[in-house]
Amino acid sequence: MEYVTDALVLRGVDYKDNDKILTLFSAERGKFTAGIRGVRKNGAKLRFSAEPFAFCEYVIAEKGARRTVTGATLHDGFYSLRTDIEKYYAACAIAEVCAIVLPEGLPGGRFFIDAVNAVKNVAYADEKLALVDFLLSALEFSGFRLDLSSCGNCGGEILPDQKAYFDFSSGRFSCETCRVGTRVSGCTLELLKARSGMAHEEELLTSDAPVRALRLLRTYFCGRTESDLPALGEYLKLLLGN
Repeated sequence: MEYVTDALVLRGVDYKDNDKILTLFSAERGKFTAGIRGVRKNGAKLRFSAEPFAFCEYVIAEKGARRTVTGATLHDGFYSLRTDIEKYYAACAIAEVCAIVLPEGLPGGRFFIDAVNAVKNVAYADEKLALVDFLLSALEFSGFRLDLSSCGNCGGEILPDQKAYFDFSSGRFSCETCRVGTRVSGCTLELLKARSGMAHEEELLTSDAPVRALRLLRTYFCGRTESDLPALGEYLKLLLGN
């Protein structure tokens, strides 16, 4: 059987002398692996389609449980990711999140579109905000959506001039009176509201808000999924100069 699908390369592993095994993510077929022959040779016709983060239309030959890439047409190679170390690690973080939250073969649907857009925005726009948006999407896809609407304890509104707290076990923010969880900056909560399309205080969106939000989201994601995000950790180190 042979079929065509748009897919994003999440990972490539060298195999034999000149082949690779790709981990691909598509809307219809979710995460799956496929071999691709001869792409490590100089001048290989399909070399572009085995590069990290390549977004292509792939022709896949399937025989039993084995899949092989037999053709590809490039949509975008996102080549700028290979020349900017911060953007590269940000894109790696997207790939590792996908690897964690996607069961083999589960259709990606809307989350596939979010992943492709995230890589695109990392390559061509502000990678910090692209990562915040994608982590929010990944948490929702995984069933761990953040509750940003009100205090998770009393149900009251968390006012911008109040101290806010975050409970990493429940994914809920609480107000200054309830104080459930760890103290977080007001700019962190307001940025998360802004990126979720909610009403927010624009003047509280400081320049360091995206980094603060990413640190919170990484800790929460890793705790709920019992995983690690080393590429995101390296990205944050680069931003913080560590």
